[in-house]
Amino acid sequence: MKNIKSLYVLGLFAIVVLLSSCLSTIVLEDDEIVKQNETKIQTYLSSQSLSFTKATNGIYYAAVGDTSGRVMTSGDTVRVQYTISRLDGVKIDSSVTGKPFQFIYGNSTSIFVKTLPLLHESQQGSFIIPSTQALGSQTFPNLPANSPIRLDVKWFKTYSESAYIDNYILANNIKVTAKYTNGLRYIRTQDGTGDYMASGKIAKVKYTGKLLNGFIFDSNVAKTDTFKITIGGSSAITGFQRGVELMKVGEKATLIFPSSIGYGTTGSLPKIPGESPLIFDVQVIAVSDN
Repeated sequence: MKNIKSLYVLGLFAIVVLLSSCLSTIVLEDDEIVKQNETKIQTYLSSQSLSFTKATNGIYYAAVGDTSGRVMTSGDTVRVQYTISRLDGVKIDSSVTGKPFQFIYGNSTSIFVKTLPLLHESQQGSFIIPSTQALGSQTFPNLPANSPIRLDVKWFKTYSESAYIDNYILANNIKVTAKYTNGLRYIRTQDGTGDYMASGKIAKVKYTGKLLNGFIFDSNVAKTDTFKITIGGSSAITGFQRGVELMKVGEKATLIFPSSIGYGTTGSLPKIPGESPLIFDVQVIAVSDN
């Protein structure tokens, strides 16, 4: 038994040594790749007489233009026109003219998340990106593994639904009754009667749904029937559901909310494009148990 235990311990020791050796090799390989990338980048910058700034994440960049434009904030929809190339000038990828690449800042891990925050919206920029911040050991057509790349940004635009909504409210001199963390703006336009509606009750409502440009995409005001919504349930899109739950019988309110609690990035075509803030003018006509 003693010999078996000794063999077991020796076996474990051998495994630990082997793993340590493998990990050391991986670390050495990673360090070597970083050094090779740095050498290639410095050689490239010198040969092109370029003066780039090195960011804390190891990416080199140069910006052109003033800094009057806004910078990206979490939740922004960002559209960017770009070109990616090898350091020898061979183009690897680019956006199609008139069809910029689009992503939501905070919901993406693309190289743009690592680069565009270094720019203002009013600027153009060029970036030299080491492979550890790009594709790493992955291969790409015409791009060997562990290759640094160049990214040129012709322009990018940020679109904040929250700012869009706030501008609409300001331009139309709307007094907001309450604003919630999910982006819902609640504007009471007529007081209701009685208590707030309890969970499980059925609210019967009249409504008109609009885009911020005034386009009416749906309404039941001229119809005989009301729309029924279960309080505390999920009878409708979140912004509408939560807004109605704030109301009393007889109350009228305007609900304004972003697409994140509306129809999201896909919208509800053909009338509601993706990423569209919505407005609902709502009146609670009655409440019942069923």
